Amino acid sequence: MLSDAAKQAIEIAKTIKAQQGDDLKPEQVKFLRADADKNTSVPIPDNMKLETFQGKVSGELYQLNNSVKDTALLFIHGGAYMTGSAKSRRNLCFELLNRLNCDGFSVDYRQWPEAKHPAGQNDVVAAYEFLKSRYQKVIVFGESAGATLALTLTLQLKAEGKELPERIVVFSPVITQINIMTSEFLNQERDPMLLGAGAPVPYFDDPYSTDPLISPINGDFTGFPPLMINCGSEEVKYDDSKVLNYLCQKANVDVTWDVWQDLFHVFVLFDMPETTQALNKIAEFLKK
Repeated sequence: MLSDAAKQAIEIAKTIKAQQGDDLKPEQVKFLRADADKNTSVPIPDNMKLETFQGKVSGELYQLNNSVKDTALLFIHGGAYMTGSAKSRRNLCFELLNRLNCDGFSVDYRQWPEAKHPAGQNDVVAAYEFLKSRYQKVIVFGESAGATLALTLTLQLKAEGKELPERIVVFSPVITQINIMTSEFLNQERDPMLLGAGAPVPYFDDPYSTDPLISPINGDFTGFPPLMINCGSEEVKYDDSKVLNYLCQKANVDVTWDVWQDLFHVFVLFDMPETTQALNKIAEFLKK
């Protein structure tokens, strides 16, 4: 049974969904991003130090007091490659870091309308390499489009013969930019957070490409590090998680798939008991 907080979050999510559309103009996207930064970011806690980076590597480095110094979390936000930011996802990142007791870097990768693929991909790879130059071990968390980037990051590193992350958690991943999965249609009225079966996001010039760095459904997951997949049972992207789990099992990946009943796309952005449960399980997985 859903908590009262979860029921309230569903009502809030409906208002977010109402703002979406296939024809968002650049100025609307920039407004939504700035509005999220203003209304959802949180101050830096007393147990953390913030260092901001802009340039070859862009994002926020959070250093915890008395943290595990050989490990860092690469946090990759979502937002359909348009509306997310490190600042608007601080609360979620901080909740993870406090559970993990390690430093973290939330990457501010380039998005539409300022840039297009592969700009964000390149920025995430640069952020990973930045952390690898400072820390022995890097673990990765990504949500929604950030979950996709966590997968494409690892696919690129593997193809280039580079050292892979220790462990990866993806929340509500998107594995194909073509919205033809069955759940895109069947769950349109059940997911209060996200529209289904719409036009591809404008960040990709060729969303129909079979390039695995665009749609990781086309990737080879053989040799992937341990992977945890999370999704809500009501999401329009539910089948993306289902297929990803199958592809990883087929490739003999150590994969865990958690389906959160009656919940929606990236519900961990909301403060509720179910979020606490999910984050506790994620931290336990990442710390193994």
